[in-house]
Amino acid sequence: MVDESPLAGENEVLVDANVFFAVGRPSNRKYDRFRQEVTRTNTVLKLPHRVVGELGGPETERVETALDEGWAEIVDAPDVEDGDALAASDIARRTIATETGSPEHEVEKADTVLAGLAIQYLRDRSVESVVVLTADIPARNGIVKAAESQGYADAVSVCGVSDIVGDDPDDSMTLI
Repeated sequence: MVDESPLAGENEVLVDANVFFAVGRPSNRKYDRFRQEVTRTNTVLKLPHRVVGELGGPETERVETALDEGWAEIVDAPDVEDGDALAASDIARRTIATETGSPEHEVEKADTVLAGLAIQYLRDRSVESVVVLTADIPARNGIVKAAESQGYADAVSVCGVSDIVGDDPDDSMTLI
């Protein structure tokens, strides 16, 4: 595990689908190390419905295990009437579209939901910080830019799996 985990402290932790793809199935060593770090820090990961859909649904083994063991929960997207969250999602979408050269309407919705939720949680839940876990570089940049534009640059951290469990060359990655 990483010495000083980004999960430590009073954070809300939002998770992108690529994190669960990266750690593999519950039988995978990397999944187990990830689960141990999440539970060691008493963290409950927030999985937006869109992310769960990308992972194959709540009955998918990797999601079902996390939900059953209580270290993850499914959360709703930001309220459609929340102007700040929608603005953050729009900023993230434009940033991702620019970086990938894709039309805005083709940008993955889960990435923009993460940006909106980060802002909503900071404002409405009175938490000091939000951690977003994603390996997607354009999404990272979009979320950071959205947080900066909404005045939350110091309160939003974007991290990847290696920031949580370190790098182990013996890890195997199984997709699906």
